[in-house]
Amino acid sequence: MGLSKRVVSQFTGVLRVKCRFTRGFTFVELMTVIAVIGILAGIGGVALNKELPQYRISGDARSIASSLMLARMKATSSGVQYAIQFDLDSNPQEYALQRGNANSSSNLWANESYKRLLSSGVNMTQVDDDGGSHITGSARIIYNPTGSSGVGQVLLGNGSIQYSITLTTTTGRVQTTKLEP
Repeated sequence: MGLSKRVVSQFTGVLRVKCRFTRGFTFVELMTVIAVIGILAGIGGVALNKELPQYRISGDARSIASSLMLARMKATSSGVQYAIQFDLDSNPQEYALQRGNANSSSNLWANESYKRLLSSGVNMTQVDDDGGSHITGSARIIYNPTGSSGVGQVLLGNGSIQYSITLTTTTGRVQTTKLEP
């Protein structure tokens, strides 16, 4: 009996020693983890700031292309002309969906409840429509009920990156291309 009590007391002493070290983290360990997380967040923030202009301009190019496809879809389903009206003088620049009053040669255009603004730092540098090339003022790219479109090209830039959104007049197809400097 005496031997087993001694073994049990030695065994519980070992357990007490192990429990003492497994209670939690030391202050130094916590501060080390926080410092590593801070360093990684700083590196990630700098990398994200470098890529943010690319994300903004590519997102705006996709948004304009989607808006043009929406105008085409609405024109073919409603039987009247639809257009995207680009305002090159507003700050930030914007574009809106408009409904024409006829199936061709519309002379009255009504704004639909669809208006989009470009991201900060992104500009429409040129818009081509049936009236020519525009760098100021407004331009209107028109879709007919057949799905065809007038002349249409939008150039976007942010100083270092440029995108072109181009329409095929006979089919109304929208193509987005990143232009190399």
